[in-house]
Parts: sequence; structure tokens; C-alpha cells
Amino acid sequence: MAEQDFGEIPVQIIGLQKDDIESRKAELKFQKSLHALGQIHRDIIEARAIVKTSLLEKERRRYEVQVFIKLPKEHFDFEEEGWSIEEVFEKIGEKIKRLMTKPRDTASHRRHTSRMEMESSRFAE
Repeated sequence: MAEQDFGEIPVQIIGLQKDDIESRKAELKFQKSLHALGQIHRDIIEARAIVKTSLLEKERRRYEVQVFIKLPKEHFDFEEEGWSIEEVFEKIGEKIKRLMTKPRDTASHRRHTSRMEMESSRFAE
């Protein structure tokens, strides 16, 4: 389990091998993606990746990675899988990049007025 403070963002990667070069590259890709996301969303509370490895067909490994990124008012979680841990984290980096380019004023991110605000504005006239 690797946990470190990467650019003020608490990053946690669980289940990644320590002695593997490919795992280290994957970890760096994840950290770079999160650092870039942190430039847009400076309020990231937590970022976590859980790696599950399955041994299939003699020595072939299948990787399944679940990612959870928590912000104060919303959270993102997604999964990716593949035969190469580096490629899996490359795909995760692409998903994180899409979070940065997604317009914040879309309906899913728009803050709706509360019932109290609507009622008080209705009677304020």
C-alpha cells in the first residue's frame, strides 16, 4: 500500500506491487493525472486507487482498478481493467483528463436552489 502527499492531494494506491517497474510507471501516471486535476479542482480531499490482480493463463496477469476521487461537494469513481497495469492507468488518466475538460455549468454540476431559498424569494416580492 502506497500513500503519500502529492501536491497537497492525499493519494493512496492499494494493491500495487512495489518491485515492478511497470507498477512504478503506472503509479507516476496516476499521480501526474491527479496533480493536473488538482490545478483545476484545488479542493480534492482524497484520491484512491484499488488494484486487484488475477493470475490467468499460466503467468498472465489481469488487472482491475477502481478509482475514487472525493471533492467537498461531489465525488467521482470509475473502473478500468486490462492486461497491462501501465495501460490501465493510462486509460484512467484519460478519464481524469475528461473530468478537467467537462464544463462545470452542465445540469449535473449546476447548484439548484434549495426549497427554503425558493420559498423565501417567492414571498419577498
